[in-house]
Amino acid sequence: MNSVANHKPHWTELPPVWRWVIGSAIQTGDVALKLGCVALIGASTWVMVDADANQRFTIRRGAAATVATQGQTYASPIVGKTLDDLVAYQPTHGQSFGPETGNQRSYGPHGGVDFDARVGGAAGAAVASPISGTVSEIRKIGTSANGASYQVHIQGQDWAGPVEHQLVHVDNIAVAVGDTVTAGQVVAKVSPTDSVSTGPHLDWKIKRGGAWVNPQTWAKDAKGQQVNAASVNNAPGKPIPDDLLKRAIGRAEGTRDANGQPTAAYHGHPDPGWSGRCQNQGSFSYQHCAASPEAADQSWLGTLRKAEQDIQAQAQAKFGKPLSQAAMVAALDGYTQSPDAGKRLVAHLPTADPNPQQIIQARTAALNASRRAKGGPPMNVPRDQQRRVNALLEQLGR
Repeated sequence: MNSVANHKPHWTELPPVWRWVIGSAIQTGDVALKLGCVALIGASTWVMVDADANQRFTIRRGAAATVATQGQTYASPIVGKTLDDLVAYQPTHGQSFGPETGNQRSYGPHGGVDFDARVGGAAGAAVASPISGTVSEIRKIGTSANGASYQVHIQGQDWAGPVEHQLVHVDNIAVAVGDTVTAGQVVAKVSPTDSVSTGPHLDWKIKRGGAWVNPQTWAKDAKGQQVNAASVNNAPGKPIPDDLLKRAIGRAEGTRDANGQPTAAYHGHPDPGWSGRCQNQGSFSYQHCAASPEAADQSWLGTLRKAEQDIQAQAQAKFGKPLSQAAMVAALDGYTQSPDAGKRLVAHLPTADPNPQQIIQARTAALNASRRAKGGPPMNVPRDQQRRVNALLEQLGR
């Protein structure tokens, strides 16, 4: 049998049509390869050469973890009960029966704790976010004779890193997916569903890295973290440094970023609600034709120091003690936004040491009262006040 040797034809031996097809393919691939290399080298060079852009990317990556964890405050998810109350609650993690009736559930132990939601003997307690973070999911989990029940998921950061809190068996949802919330902010109410079998309760679940965390252990650890946060955020009568006021109120105004650095707006920007001939400038969006942003800051700081004395005098008269640092910074930011509203804030505060939700509610009430008395264009007051308070607390924790 004749063997046929493997013969690789030379380019010149190929038919002309084949040579044209193969040559075109090689040429096209070569062009594509060159263009890809140019694009890759160009992008790499841009990131290396454009130091400003590179720094912005780095800051954004770092800010999410840094801002969210430093000085973070934490709250009980059941308004009217403290973290200590939930730590001492029995039964504990993994229990499988109704907290109010003691009835056995149809399923076994689960990842959270079913907390008795009765406060002062009444059901239907308000439910608050335990952390500052973002509402990542709202899910309907079923219906009963008493109506629908939902669960609200909040993602954020705590002392150990990324964490998700799940607040289950709630209704009257007060937030939407994507909303930013602060610790202690009311997000829903305990649902009356399944009240016959187990009683209205809050199923509080916590997940970290795909694993369940005991909410009572988390609550105990959070209490320890609060000691340090309280010394920073809630020191009654403690002088507020100029730099802190610039960073905090500047963050709320948009004239400073999360790291306290001036933004483009710091150097001058138009105010849609102001018809003066000068642009706003400086940390506080000063409107009165200062020679420079730095001069604008100094001028308004003098005004704020006088307002600070007047507001603390109101607090002493109402509560018998000065406002906490967090409340005072919120008051001075409110004064910056509207001096008349700032003067009204103490009248709407329930305590000299309010939680974030109480600050938001008081600022909303003060601004609404001022707008009724003085007039002003319509705006989404509660959402705007929530945004500003979140910005202030972010900077207080740095």
